[in-house]
Amino acid sequence: MVILMSIKQVTLSSMMKASTMRFSIINTSLIKKVVLFAVLCVSGISLSYAQATATVSKNQITENEVIQLMVSVDKSADQSKFDTSQLGNDFRSGQVSFGSSRSLVNGDYSVQSQWTVSIAPTRMGTLTIPSLNVGGEKTNPITIRVNKDATAPKSSDVIKVSGELTKSELYEGETAQFHAKIAIFADTRRLKDPNIITPQGNGVEFSPVGESKQYQTVIDGLQATVVEQTFNVSADKVGELHFSGLAFTGGLIQTDRYGRSTKLIPLNISPENYQLTVLAKPADFKGTWLPTSSLKLGQQWLIDGKPMTSTTIEAGTAITRQIILNMADVPPEKLPTLSIEYPKSVRMYDEKPVIGTDSEGNSVMTIKQVIIPHKAGSVTLPAVSVQWWNSKTRQSETATLESLQLIITPSTQTDEQKIQQQTYAQPVDVEKRDEAQGFWPYTTVLFALLWLITLLAWYIHHTKVQSSKKEEKHTVGTSTIDTKALIRAVSDNNSILAHQILTDLAPLLLEQSIDVSAIKMCITALSQQQYSKENNKLSSTKYIITEINALLNKKSIASSKGVTLEQL
Repeated sequence: MVILMSIKQVTLSSMMKASTMRFSIINTSLIKKVVLFAVLCVSGISLSYAQATATVSKNQITENEVIQLMVSVDKSADQSKFDTSQLGNDFRSGQVSFGSSRSLVNGDYSVQSQWTVSIAPTRMGTLTIPSLNVGGEKTNPITIRVNKDATAPKSSDVIKVSGELTKSELYEGETAQFHAKIAIFADTRRLKDPNIITPQGNGVEFSPVGESKQYQTVIDGLQATVVEQTFNVSADKVGELHFSGLAFTGGLIQTDRYGRSTKLIPLNISPENYQLTVLAKPADFKGTWLPTSSLKLGQQWLIDGKPMTSTTIEAGTAITRQIILNMADVPPEKLPTLSIEYPKSVRMYDEKPVIGTDSEGNSVMTIKQVIIPHKAGSVTLPAVSVQWWNSKTRQSETATLESLQLIITPSTQTDEQKIQQQTYAQPVDVEKRDEAQGFWPYTTVLFALLWLITLLAWYIHHTKVQSSKKEEKHTVGTSTIDTKALIRAVSDNNSILAHQILTDLAPLLLEQSIDVSAIKMCITALSQQQYSKENNKLSSTKYIITEINALLNKKSIASSKGVTLEQL
């Protein structure tokens, strides 16, 4: 009985161990199957995750029609992973837009990156969008059929260019003008990448004249936008030259009335060709080479802004010589420089030339010179001549401005100054009294010798005084004439000229202890008030003239007192 129980216990224990082993084997097998299933699932997800696709909005289109190409890949990527150059030469492409999305639906997580671009065919027929490489993944090719569009406008119906050359024959160094115009018979907002190509040619130089003009007008009953530009044309070599006019490239975006289709119509306008003959300078020509079809030279003589009515003027009077040079076929920057030599008896102040163009496009230069005679007598202001080559008559010509003969009278202010100096310089009479001194004869002889020595010393001193007096007289006379010109320049509100005169006059004024810096401050105030919006009493022209006169009058008193002291 005991043995039987023992056998049963052993059997039960063995059975339990065997059952445990079988469960362990089954559990291990189950785990392996689950892991294998998970690996297969992940592998399947990985395979579907790498798919790339390409689609189009239409696969049967007309020429120039724009369609949308959409490329996507089921993974995370950036915009640079898609390159439109893969489309080849059969398609034009626009700007690429990029987007990415992430989603989690019923526990399924997905990522998608998408590129969208507008494309248009470059030719008719059956075209193929090739397999596109997107981040290492490939899309399937797409076939596009392109048919002819009978309703598409021609480039010449939308864009018209024209040009006009003022002269087809010119001399070396001469300039012609080319008037270019382009007319656009469409809404300019629908133009894509418009590009106006300017005239160009080998050996021919073009420079724009001013800004281009753009305006709306009606041409042959059609609304048009017109752009005009004028160019100066010059050549750097002699002979028969050719150049091309305006050209245009770009596109026109056209949409049907229902907005269902968009077309990008290419616009290409070829330029017209022009011929230019450049003649050489004549071999026997001598002088300054200045070729032009027209040259005009004129002048005016003004005093106080009004034409001169008399050739007899007072010393110190400011004369304005205004010279106007008008030339055709010459750009403003190539106008000649006029050099005029004036006599030493006058002072000349140049203002900066004013250069521009007139209504006919001719270059105009206006020169103003302020001339101040400072010595009495006769003076001739020189003539001006400009040699030029008439390209119409093919002959050398000379334009001349006549000289001006003036009679200069002494300055009234100078005469008054002389009278004032003479008044202060009247000699003082000293009464001599002879008194008997009762000196011994030897003492008398000694005093006689001392008197002779004193007389000699007085003679030497008197000679120096007379010389100094003459210099003072000349200085006062000259500076007085210049101060009149200074006051006149201030009265005319010409601060630039006033500064120039003061610079020349400064050494003479400093010799007479005149405060030059104070006068300079007055002229600076004059310049500032010309650009100031506020009307300040202390900076008015009248007040400034009063201040300058007060400073200059100190000179007259000091000079007169100086002469009197020297006489004493």
